[in-house]
Amino acid sequence: MVDVACFGEVLWDWYELPKRTHGSTTFVRMIGGALANVAVGLARLGVRSSVVGGVGRDRFGDELVDTLTRERVDMSHAVRLPNRTGLAFISRDKKGQPTFLFYRHESADVSVEDVHIEPSMANAKWVAFGSSTLQARGLRKATHRFLAAAATNNAHVFFDLNIRAHLWKDASDMKRRVEAALPGAHVIKASWDDLRAWGDPEKALKRVRKAAPGGVVLITRGDGVATATGAFGQIDLPARRARCVDATGAGDAFIAGVLATLVRNRAMTKSSLWSDAGFWRHALDIGHRMGQKAVTMPGAVTGLLRLENIQSKLQKNAHG
Repeated sequence: MVDVACFGEVLWDWYELPKRTHGSTTFVRMIGGALANVAVGLARLGVRSSVVGGVGRDRFGDELVDTLTRERVDMSHAVRLPNRTGLAFISRDKKGQPTFLFYRHESADVSVEDVHIEPSMANAKWVAFGSSTLQARGLRKATHRFLAAAATNNAHVFFDLNIRAHLWKDASDMKRRVEAALPGAHVIKASWDDLRAWGDPEKALKRVRKAAPGGVVLITRGDGVATATGAFGQIDLPARRARCVDATGAGDAFIAGVLATLVRNRAMTKSSLWSDAGFWRHALDIGHRMGQKAVTMPGAVTGLLRLENIQSKLQKNAHG
């Protein structure tokens, strides 16, 4: 059993580097896919993680599996498909904000179906998934089967809204699919931009809380204040200052930090920590520390280095 099984996209990100005076544009290949990024962040914090996602039976797929395995991410449940491995090309503005160009039409990461899902894939303390797996019919059915296996295995569920509105053909369908997935989640994470994709973010937040009354809702606001709400009330904690080189993986790193804190402290719904405001403030702090690291270098996980100080703070009693 792993600590966290991450279900979702796993692909290669190709980052555009700044142009030189007389040179051509250069791209550098790095690990990509939101849940793959989370799995790497967890592994670097010493948490046992796995990736459940589609990878092509091609050279890019082989190298992606090898690279993640070297990161100590369990890739034994990767679904190897004849489809090509997914790719995403990324450019950044002067403030480090990314623009994505996806090459994922019928790629392996979006071609996983329910027949590919085995109960052992969700044999974990926690499972994590995002809304991008709810878009296509086949992948959506695979998601539901994975979550059913998680329920059978008594795993807790972390749901990253991560709404990419431009990828949905119908906004009302997006809202319906996402809202239907909320009641089964124990922790829901959304950025303010995710909520804005629903229309008015304040109203969207109320809908999220209403749909998951027993869950904990985490809201991030870029380099602003993060909020946690649950049985403990509401906690607000400002993000830690950092020079943003690349914001691509900040949210994924934040999730890895929170999940690692939950795992290390055995904070499940029946534990006393679940309704402990001090614990959730601590979880937000660890998430912020990981996000602060992530934005300092190009690439979603490149900046997640020298994490010993964060690892030492994961246990709440070590935090003080």
